[in-house]
Amino acid sequence: MKAQMNKINDSTLTIEEKDRLGRKSCQTEQHFETVIIGSGFSGLMAAIRLQKKQCNDFIILERNKELGGTWQVNSYPGAEVDIPTSLYSISFVAYPFKKTFAPQSELLAYTNYIINKFNLRKQAKTNQTVTRLTYDQNNCKWLIETVTGEQYSSRFVIDTSGVLANPHTPKIEGAESFEGKIFHAGEWDHSVDYEGKRIAIIGSGCSAAQIVPAIVDKVSRLTLFMGKAQWILPRSDRHYSKVESYLRTLPIIRHIIRLSVFIFYDIRFLAFRRYPGMTTISRFLKSNYRRRLKKHLEKYIKDERLREHMMPDYELGCRRVIPTNTYLPALSKSNIDVDISGIDSITVDGIKTKEGNVIALDIIVYATGYYAYSNMKKALTFEVNGVGGRNLNSEWEQKAVAYKGITVAGYPNYFKVNGPNTGTGHSSQMSYMQVATDYIIQAICAVKQNKSIKAIDVKQELQDAYIATMNHKMKNTVWHNSHCSAFYRKNMSEEVTSLSPEPVTGFIFSRKWFNLSDYNLLK
Repeated sequence: MKAQMNKINDSTLTIEEKDRLGRKSCQTEQHFETVIIGSGFSGLMAAIRLQKKQCNDFIILERNKELGGTWQVNSYPGAEVDIPTSLYSISFVAYPFKKTFAPQSELLAYTNYIINKFNLRKQAKTNQTVTRLTYDQNNCKWLIETVTGEQYSSRFVIDTSGVLANPHTPKIEGAESFEGKIFHAGEWDHSVDYEGKRIAIIGSGCSAAQIVPAIVDKVSRLTLFMGKAQWILPRSDRHYSKVESYLRTLPIIRHIIRLSVFIFYDIRFLAFRRYPGMTTISRFLKSNYRRRLKKHLEKYIKDERLREHMMPDYELGCRRVIPTNTYLPALSKSNIDVDISGIDSITVDGIKTKEGNVIALDIIVYATGYYAYSNMKKALTFEVNGVGGRNLNSEWEQKAVAYKGITVAGYPNYFKVNGPNTGTGHSSQMSYMQVATDYIIQAICAVKQNKSIKAIDVKQELQDAYIATMNHKMKNTVWHNSHCSAFYRKNMSEEVTSLSPEPVTGFIFSRKWFNLSDYNLLK
């Protein structure tokens, strides 16, 4: 304590460093067998599976003031899931959804239903932003530090912090001078009244496609600053009656519907992976989608220059597909302008375009997405230090690798959900998260059953072989071969770091069973 206080008084330390060290000196380390970082669906699934295995010595650390993850934070107007809720839900937790594609409010209600059903609030702590994980080799445990100065230690760490957790805000000249309201869609400021106001939406991805239809009839003028063309496709969306909503929760009916939707979406993988002998089918699917988009653009977009701009010049699937029935009709409204020239700068009272037009605005919203694995400095929201002082952050900046996308050699008992190359470009991420959390709990139980094992560390040679296999499979996908920038690629244009080159079926069966022999056993 005395040595630590002397360090705190060192005049060379910054105020922040002194504050952090001061808080640390007054904190007692709290120990749990397992620490789960994040309270989104994957964190909740991990907690539920631990409960079912009677492994109740765990805590969920959530950085926000409320539990709930993505659907607690992303509450912008029009926010909803782009996968049917029959598949975008936990398979063993039924819920009477009211709509095919549930809105944010219903997904948050579902999240809270899960939390309450399994009484998870008592094993969770909010406002706990993790800043650093450090592996203690002598004691085979992880030390967890937080912004508040509270410290935890655990034998196992399940990192479920989302890859879509760090909003990407572009640097635009003059942004700091704007006297109106300006914020990111993922951090929507609900204290700002946008009705009757002049508002700009910067971006043309999924969030913009949801926000524009939701607010266009409420604002006086909306200007959409559209970037690269997107594949925009209609979807089969409808509301359920109370009877149907209930029937869809019954086990047999629910699982039949879920399976049928699962198969439909996994078949779509044929359009993204170049399987031998499947080229003709893939081309047919893509040409059909192109005809449908062209037809809808001709129906709703009267400006020929804009219509040409909105027709993608890259292969279907290279960028995230936007399923919507309301976006294109909204763009045809009389009080909306679409700028495709680009932004020169943000001024005191609006935006100056590259064509020299000055647009007066009250509100500017960045609908510019998240970093995901495009910027590896943002992929992990905290420092992770492993065996021998290794640092996962710096290693992943060079090459983002993980065995089965879950464990990393040199970081014993550290499990990552939504790790490198575990994302989906064609189906529900829920399926990937569910199988990953099941694999992780199998691993934890296998270690606990053998009293001589303190920790497991995936074999380096096995991880290398796995990565080589993934790289080979990725070469035959549209994500690797098409020439376009996307958030799932390192630096937006390099190797594919986020998406899995496997269909969901393959992903599931390759992780269905945990093998202790894949790991070095630390005793």
